[in-house]
Amino acid sequence: MGSVLLVASLINRPYVLDLLPDRSVVRRLGEAGLDVWMLDWGTPLAEDADRGLADYALEVLPAAAAQVAAATDGRAPHIVGYCMGGTFALIALGAQRLRARSLVAMATPVALHDEGLLSLWCRSPGFDARELHRCYGNIPPHLLQPAFKMLDPVGLATKLGHLDEHMNDDNFLRFFLAMETWLEDSVAFPGRAFTEWVDLYKSDSLSSGALRLGGARVDLRNVTCPVRSLVAAGDYITPSASSTVLGDLIGGTHELVTMRGGHIGLATGGEAQRTLWPATARWMAEQPEIDLMQVHKKAPAARPAKATRTPSAGSPRPREVVMQAHKKSAAHAPSTRAKSSSSPSHKRPATKRSAVTQLHKKVVVRAHKKPRGKRP
Repeated sequence: MGSVLLVASLINRPYVLDLLPDRSVVRRLGEAGLDVWMLDWGTPLAEDADRGLADYALEVLPAAAAQVAAATDGRAPHIVGYCMGGTFALIALGAQRLRARSLVAMATPVALHDEGLLSLWCRSPGFDARELHRCYGNIPPHLLQPAFKMLDPVGLATKLGHLDEHMNDDNFLRFFLAMETWLEDSVAFPGRAFTEWVDLYKSDSLSSGALRLGGARVDLRNVTCPVRSLVAAGDYITPSASSTVLGDLIGGTHELVTMRGGHIGLATGGEAQRTLWPATARWMAEQPEIDLMQVHKKAPAARPAKATRTPSAGSPRPREVVMQAHKKSAAHAPSTRAKSSSSPSHKRPATKRSAVTQLHKKVVVRAHKKPRGKRP
């Protein structure tokens, strides 16, 4: 079946892809026989405020994929890019910095002049992303979270009513608590990357072919690997119109899958777990392998990556690998670390999810030196 690298958004913890045993993309792909790896961007520190999108999309992501390939006999991995993670994968492929066996573009923003509220806000003449960067450095979660919540203000009220109707349902409560914990566990947006992300919305340069990043031209016609777009019909973060155009822009084959529900439901929804991810795993298995030892020129990493492997605890289930793009601080360890790790982790709901992560091996790749003091 091969290996797959999961790439989540830069500002969301990746454990949404491994939330609970019955709500786990990691587990569904592992059950299909795939060797599952995960990219954890980590928590940005003050000095990361001047890191741009090129750092993440053109350096860290290709380095992560290269490490997966090195650990799997030089075979290019499948890439599953969730939201911004999918956009980063398209940028790396379009700049010819990344080779992938296939790409699953999951709720991925591509054409950014859509009619969604997020796009309208970013393109508003009065919105100055650079001023936020100057004031805060990294854009803190307490500024970002209210904006995302206001994309669906009615949903904030209706979900509490839904909770009241299911107070005696333990399974519902377990899922509700896990989801709410993840939703409130976001991280800061590195300042320069934030301004450049907003610029993408203003210019729509990714879909128009005008994007240049890190000295490289990003041309989506260079995306020649098979691509499967997973689109949620009710997605108000990445409206379907932003994603469905991808097939007309890339140079390879494209398959579009649209399902009911919203942005997060593509990962955690019951229908997605029962049908979407088993079908996507079968689609991955049908794609031809790529031997990078013969055809891939490894993209240079800006910083040396040192890997440390820890043994798995329990039965040999699908492996999860964490690659850390930011420094660790004593108070903020990456949330997907196993309990056996020496670093503390964020508090989680008392669910069976902890048993899931213990079944996976983990590798940590640090793109920065370890900080000496506490986080500023």
